[in-house]
Amino acid sequence: MSSVSRGVTVVSDARAIDDLEARRVLEDVHARSSQQLFGFARRLGLTDDEAAEVVQEALLRLWRTLRRGATIDDPRAWTFRTTYRLAMDRHRLRRRWAGFVEGLGGSDTARLDSIPTSSPDELIAVWAEVNRLPPRQRQVLYLHYRADLTFEAIGRVLGLEASSARGHAARAIARLRDRLGPEA
Repeated sequence: MSSVSRGVTVVSDARAIDDLEARRVLEDVHARSSQQLFGFARRLGLTDDEAAEVVQEALLRLWRTLRRGATIDDPRAWTFRTTYRLAMDRHRLRRRWAGFVEGLGGSDTARLDSIPTSSPDELIAVWAEVNRLPPRQRQVLYLHYRADLTFEAIGRVLGLEASSARGHAARAIARLRDRLGPEA
């Protein structure tokens, strides 16, 4: 039995790809395309470090997908598509982070420039504070800034009015501003 989706066939019987074949496909894509993948990621607006991370993650996802027993029709194209999606995820995260920082009370560019938006340590520190918020405020911030949902959609998810979701977000941001201070 198998299923097909976007050029990937998942095989659930003995025909599944073995470690050796998965390694061969991965090494082939890496040898033939890693520089092009890196250049593609750079042209999508990522820094050198971000581009290297995205390419590494795309190749890792290729490996995992193959090891799950998937047969990928065109592994190179699949890896380029994955690289594109990962790069777009980085840009969305950067936009959410900038919006989150602005919501903390600083829309000036000097403050935004002082926060490296791609720093995992910075994100972990802020989201650790978010985790300390009351549940409803935490849920609203997660849905708005991490899931990129509108307040109307958040209201539908949580069974609230959109204005209530906005209110929870405003109170949460005020609490974070108090906790993190102006140097956050």
